[in-house]
Amino acid sequence: MNILIAYISMTGRNKKIAEHLADYLEEHNADVTLKQMIDTDAFDLDSYDAVIIETYTYNDGEVPDEAKDFYDDLEDVDLKRTKFAVLGSSSKEHLHFGRAVDYFTMRLNSSNGEQVSDSVKIDQDPNEDDFKRVDQLGNYVLKSLNKD
Repeated sequence: MNILIAYISMTGRNKKIAEHLADYLEEHNADVTLKQMIDTDAFDLDSYDAVIIETYTYNDGEVPDEAKDFYDDLEDVDLKRTKFAVLGSSSKEHLHFGRAVDYFTMRLNSSNGEQVSDSVKIDQDPNEDDFKRVDQLGNYVLKSLNKD
């Protein structure tokens, strides 16, 4: 099982979540590539068995500037039914909590991806319950790959 986790992190919060998820998946015998989104080519996503995208939501519900090129490239990518999941952090104090997670989910679906888990939105710094939800997302990804 070859899984990519592509993340974007401004405060280090998403990096912490991505590293936790990578460790969890590796404990379950997955081969994980952990990359910052800015260093990831959207046109290579279909070479993985599954892709997990992690973003934060910027400003008033926007995709972060550092992720915009990647996000825009997804419009021209055919994921060829590549399995995917999306998660990310935000703040419930903002009107559009986690909207960038929603944008990436919609874009990956419209790029012919196969969503295998509900998206996970985390308010600010992750707590123990949040990490359980992250692990559950990982489980859904693993189970989807074991069906093949």
